[in-house]
Amino acid sequence: MSQDASQMMGAQWLLKSAAAAGIEVCFANPGTTELPFVAAMDRATEIRPLLGLFEGVCSGAADGYYRIRRKPAMTLTHLGPGFANAIANLHNARRARSTIFNVIGEHMSWHVAADPPLASDIESLARPVSAGVWRADTSATLHSATVGALHGLQQIGGIHTLILPMDLQEDPVHHAIAPAVAAQAPADYNAGAVATVAADITAGRKVLLYLGADALGEGTLRRLARLAALPNVELVGETFPAASEQGLGLPAVKRLVALAEKAHPYLLGFERIAVLGAEPPVAFFGARGLPSHLGDPARMVQLCGPRGRVGEAVDDLLERVRPPAAPMALLQRVSDTDLGEALTAETASRVIAAHLPANAIVSAEGATLGFPFNALASQAERHTTIVLTGGAIGQGLPSAFGASVAAPDRKVVALQSDGSALFTIQALWSMAREGSDVVVVLASNRRYNILINEMARTGYELTSESVRDLLSLGRPAVDWQALSTSFGVPASRVDSVSALRRAFQAALAERGPRLIEVVLP
Repeated sequence: MSQDASQMMGAQWLLKSAAAAGIEVCFANPGTTELPFVAAMDRATEIRPLLGLFEGVCSGAADGYYRIRRKPAMTLTHLGPGFANAIANLHNARRARSTIFNVIGEHMSWHVAADPPLASDIESLARPVSAGVWRADTSATLHSATVGALHGLQQIGGIHTLILPMDLQEDPVHHAIAPAVAAQAPADYNAGAVATVAADITAGRKVLLYLGADALGEGTLRRLARLAALPNVELVGETFPAASEQGLGLPAVKRLVALAEKAHPYLLGFERIAVLGAEPPVAFFGARGLPSHLGDPARMVQLCGPRGRVGEAVDDLLERVRPPAAPMALLQRVSDTDLGEALTAETASRVIAAHLPANAIVSAEGATLGFPFNALASQAERHTTIVLTGGAIGQGLPSAFGASVAAPDRKVVALQSDGSALFTIQALWSMAREGSDVVVVLASNRRYNILINEMARTGYELTSESVRDLLSLGRPAVDWQALSTSFGVPASRVDSVSALRRAFQAALAERGPRLIEVVLP
């Protein structure tokens, strides 16, 4: 489409405004109604476009990008059905408190009323995962909606969704580029609650510090180590933190067990629970005879929420308690010698932890490898871990891709299982196209192991072979080497400890994506 050089298309103006707000990348799966937006990207080159073959890859990548870079990315999806494909990983992103600018292409503004085949109630789809939903219907509302969405990103964070009709993408606009605004200051912490917890610690009461968000960052953990050295203080992280720093030189912080029947009595063992950078713990699934809100609410205080002044709360607590500057117990790096050759989830996790490079990013979605690896994480080299915050399967590979875009100089290791990997396996193609430095270590159980464990835990026993097949990935087994190679990612298959050690070391020594299928009994 020709246009006067002094004018900009609506989409071009939006892109330049987004760039002014600090956005640098757009994870996109465009369709017909987004073609003017694609054309605008050819002119507004400040934002790097990255193609995902599935919208759930785009949303998961934007989530992983934010968790590592702490800057929002843009996503571009096609009408309501395309956006619906992205919702599961936007749900995870919302639970991770990630900030994302989510643009959804719409029919021509004058065509929506005709209810064409791809029309849908996009607002209703978007609201559950969005901090704000905006629609442009005219040139004036294009300006106000874009400014509102971008200011929401900068001031309150979260996912802000803009519904953008095709005609407004290509129509000329005369607006000035939307100005950036200052980010909203973090919420204050509860000084009264800090005083209460300090008094409890000083009096020798058994205190648990329940950590999330910035409380799991390097600087805060180093300061909290002084409190953890006290005999009556324990640290535990929320079950699924958006990002956490782990490894040698930092205190070993275990995560709260997800099962209510274990987490609730554990929390009841403390006289005071201080919530720092998190929300009070809630059971992942309801369990009969146990409360939804875990622990005794009367013993629980919140020092500050996930977006609060975590560092200031910790400094205030240290000033009140004044714990001795006792040296933290130094852990030995985990070793993978003397494991034998039997490849299990535990021996595989030990090999990965022993050879993990310094400053790596670990995207751990698969519980088979993720849980045993986390038990060893404090004895591995320093690294950042991102996990499945919202429980919607298919987050691990896209987030690993997004993390590699956010930090191309850091090695990313994705701990994945075969069942969850199949939800968003298209992420491998994006990794191959962009040369992402990601090593995928995939536990090949050939079954939905977490569901089988839950069936046993809840007392159900299946006798019908056809029903048992609902939890199986056999008949046929997935050929992971062929599948990965078809997406452009070299792959290998290992069934012994020594074979995994060789394959993992070789993958770490090369740049670019690799997949290692770990065949488990």
